[in-house]
Amino acid sequence: MGNLSNNNHGRVRWALLFLLVLLLGNSLSLTAQTVKDRLPQTVTHPQTSKKNVDSILRLAGSKRDTATSTAMRLYYASMEDARMLRYNNGVARALSGLALCYNNNNEKDKALSCERLALHYCESNEEGIEVKVDLYILLSQTFYYRGKYDSSAFYRYAALDVLEANQVKDRRMQTRVYCSLLDFWLNINENISNDMHIQQVMGHINVLIDSAKIKKDTAALMMLYFYKAGYYNNVTKNDSARYYCQYSIQMGKSTKISPSMEAGLLINTALTYLDDKNPVPAIQYLEKAKALFPPNTPASNRHLIFANICLGQAYLMQQQYNKAVAITVPALQSAHERNMVHILTSRGNQVMADAFEALGQYKKAAAYRKTYSAIRDSMMKVEKLELVYNLEMKYRIADKNKELAEKQLAITRNESRIKTKNLLIIGVSAGLLLILMVSLLIYRNNLNKQKLQAEKIRNLRQELQIGNLQAMIAGEEKERSRIARDLHDGMGGTLGTIRTRLSAIFRRHTTTDVTDDFLEVLQLLEEASVELRKTAHNLMPEILLQEGLSKATALFCERVRKGHTLDISFQSIGTASGLSRNAELTIYRVIQELIHNILKHANATNAIVQIAWYDTQLAVTVEDDGNGMLGASQSDGIGLKTIRERVNSLNGELHIDSVPGEGTSVHIEITLKENTARHAYKTSDY
Repeated sequence: MGNLSNNNHGRVRWALLFLLVLLLGNSLSLTAQTVKDRLPQTVTHPQTSKKNVDSILRLAGSKRDTATSTAMRLYYASMEDARMLRYNNGVARALSGLALCYNNNNEKDKALSCERLALHYCESNEEGIEVKVDLYILLSQTFYYRGKYDSSAFYRYAALDVLEANQVKDRRMQTRVYCSLLDFWLNINENISNDMHIQQVMGHINVLIDSAKIKKDTAALMMLYFYKAGYYNNVTKNDSARYYCQYSIQMGKSTKISPSMEAGLLINTALTYLDDKNPVPAIQYLEKAKALFPPNTPASNRHLIFANICLGQAYLMQQQYNKAVAITVPALQSAHERNMVHILTSRGNQVMADAFEALGQYKKAAAYRKTYSAIRDSMMKVEKLELVYNLEMKYRIADKNKELAEKQLAITRNESRIKTKNLLIIGVSAGLLLILMVSLLIYRNNLNKQKLQAEKIRNLRQELQIGNLQAMIAGEEKERSRIARDLHDGMGGTLGTIRTRLSAIFRRHTTTDVTDDFLEVLQLLEEASVELRKTAHNLMPEILLQEGLSKATALFCERVRKGHTLDISFQSIGTASGLSRNAELTIYRVIQELIHNILKHANATNAIVQIAWYDTQLAVTVEDDGNGMLGASQSDGIGLKTIRERVNSLNGELHIDSVPGEGTSVHIEITLKENTARHAYKTSDY
């Protein structure tokens, strides 16, 4: 039993490790408020917000130690909502909470992955800086439990560097960082009273305590007293350690202290009694700590391991050796399964060695003593002193050396001036380049404007020319219509009257009285009436107005075929659409003019007229097998000039392909307009 309290090697430095494990996971949730009643809306509402995400995170933090699976579900829900909102700090905090849950479940690799991933989501703002600091502290604990003290120290000082680089004055953030540093130095050095690093950190902690008292920051005071109690416990000032533990517990009752924090304070109080070799009150405090958590949960297992090993030591002091073995063996097994820190297992192995030795089971006692010695050897000063010296070279917690600071400041100022000059030169050059580019853009813009203006003028002239052509054609069509009406109603009526009178005279006389001349006059009169009707219909065909272009053209071709030796055929392809009446009349006149030219000049025996309707275009083709155009005089005649003008008035295109002796092909293309569409006709072939 005497070995339990041997000099500084028997001190309870593992208490500080326990404190940080418990405290780190709960420092962010000391002020967590329950939002259980709002949880369904928060998780499932499609219009979630950052405020709702923060509420879920606080609720998850309050559930982390007592209901780990529920806490993980809440962390995953808040992480998804934060990603949807692009709330990166929320994602980082959710991943940090998941890491703590995985640590509770002894899934260290998953915890480390979450911690590293969370660092990538920290934003460059005040909240992001706080999240990054907490992540560095969490990473330092993860590496400490793996025995990687250099990595653990690196992340603790990385957290301090973040505070100093961003000039963070937040008391709670400083509290977390300096308490983490104190925990490290308490466990890395045996000579606590004379350790320079510990004294420097304690100086910062005392300043923070004074500030927290002034601001009445109970949550910060709880944490600071928590670690101050651990410090006094390590320097064997157990009365002071118990005072700060009890004071923290009292403050915790008014601030809804977390179960982990309260359990840590109770176990630390028990440790002070064990150091004083007073096991009865130690057992009372340890049982209170175990009662804070429901059994068979990942979080409670962690506390049970700490508490049970301490209970084993208390029973050993009471000489209840079998009871000490019964409670320490499963605790050690759980500690090994969860990769707990060596200081903890070294205490447990020492308890087991002393208990078996007292029971006379010397082989088992020797085995546990050997394990204890191996663990202690791995933690001896040779390795740790080297780490301390390296840390002294790489990191700092004291004030900067004034001389070096002044030199660095001067260098920084010179670099700043040079940088300012370079920026000025770059700015002036960039300004000149920008002015040049703007000038070029203005010049190009003016050229484009001039081109656009010239194009507008050309378009206006073309529109004016087309307007004149359309007006001229409209005038011609009006005149044709008037002449057609005059012929039909005037001369047609007169000829009809004369024919009626002559027919009446013919009926009153016998055939013997009628001469051949009289019959010839009647015949000529009949032919004149027919020709007059044809002329009137050609001037203004009623079928064009009633049936459309295809029907009118087909009828015209049929009349030409009957009255002449020209065998003319007509084809209509597609469905008629998108052409106004005036445009149909213009095309009809063009077709008439082309056929008249064939009759007058081509000496053709066969001709084809084709009208093809497409979605946005009308194509007209007139071909013959006549003489073709023998010279430029024919291709530039009045008839073709009129045809060109009519096609231009419709914004169409005229193509003439003629080979002397082989005939002529005329192709016209006109773009249809939907706002002038007529009734559609089925495809016909005549």
